[in-house]
Amino acid sequence: MKKILIFLLVAAALAVAWFVFKKSAPAAVEEEKKPAAKVETATLKQQVITQSLEVFGLVGSAPSSEQTLSATFDSVLRKINITPGARVAAGDVLMEVEPSHDAKLLLDSSRSALVLATKALAATQERYDLRLANSQDLLTAQQAEQDARQKSASLDARGLGGAGKILAPVTGVVSKLDLTTGALAVTGTPLVTIASDEHLEVRLGVEAGDLAQVAPGQAVTLVSSHRPDAGTVVSAVRIAGGSLDAVTGAAEVRVPVPPGAPLLLGEHVTASIEVKKKEALVAPRSAVLPDDDKQVIYTVKAGKAVRHEVTLGIAAGDLVEVSGKDLLDGDVVVTLGNYELADGMAIQSAEKEAGDSAEKNKPAAGEKPGEKAPAAKEAKP
Repeated sequence: MKKILIFLLVAAALAVAWFVFKKSAPAAVEEEKKPAAKVETATLKQQVITQSLEVFGLVGSAPSSEQTLSATFDSVLRKINITPGARVAAGDVLMEVEPSHDAKLLLDSSRSALVLATKALAATQERYDLRLANSQDLLTAQQAEQDARQKSASLDARGLGGAGKILAPVTGVVSKLDLTTGALAVTGTPLVTIASDEHLEVRLGVEAGDLAQVAPGQAVTLVSSHRPDAGTVVSAVRIAGGSLDAVTGAAEVRVPVPPGAPLLLGEHVTASIEVKKKEALVAPRSAVLPDDDKQVIYTVKAGKAVRHEVTLGIAAGDLVEVSGKDLLDGDVVVTLGNYELADGMAIQSAEKEAGDSAEKNKPAAGEKPGEKAPAAKEAKP
């Protein structure tokens, strides 16, 4: 009886062991065969990241480089040799003018007055020598002659009565020309403005909401909007305007153009102003996922996904500054396929899979790439 009881207990123990084995074996096999999520990854890097402000502007002349030539007497434009935007050299004839009728009359009158004053002085001097005129008469005649001479010299210095040619004072570009041939220009009327091409600056339009980020000295990269192949120009903000344009609502920011830069007067440019720059932990934008009111990122550790809540900082292009608990320089982060992940999920990166495939297809020793391995020789009987 005792032996029968022992036999039944052993049989029961074996039955329980067999049942547990049958239940656990499929689960283990199922766990083993469960596919891992396929993802693409990148590496977190500690590096310098820059936040830039993209704006547009126009190349103009710096105020100190512009020279405006004005009419020195009432003139009529007889000939104009230049157009706005034309490049000129110092001494080039820009236009030819002639005195107006009133200006000619003024010149003739001043010359006649000088002749008469000179004769009157000579006559007074002669009478004074003969004691027929006193010293006061002589002084009055001398003053009248001097006044007439100074007036005539002033008109000559202003070009009245000269060749009437307006010459370029410096080498540069014609930045302003509003008059046409035959126009009357009274004294003081601006005729033409020449901008020295050695002193250009870009006038950028910055929205009011972005103006607080801009300050003098910030680095700026300039690129021609119509000639991107002309290359980039590096400069810095000179002035950040403190007032807004009534029409556009934008503030003007001025950036000097370095001498020899491949930018032309009047050219439209795209500018990138570096408003923030720092060294930080940087990840691709695609690695960051929104999760309700949080931002999360998945790293890969021991073949499994690890979820991290992160705080975002500076963004630049496809990169963004991230900070979070347990994130380190060199960590591997998921950039593609991360929407399918959960914390602790097994994953397999596309890079690893490609590497395994390449290793599997690697030719054997002595075998050339693309060449099949020789078949095994049959054993001879």
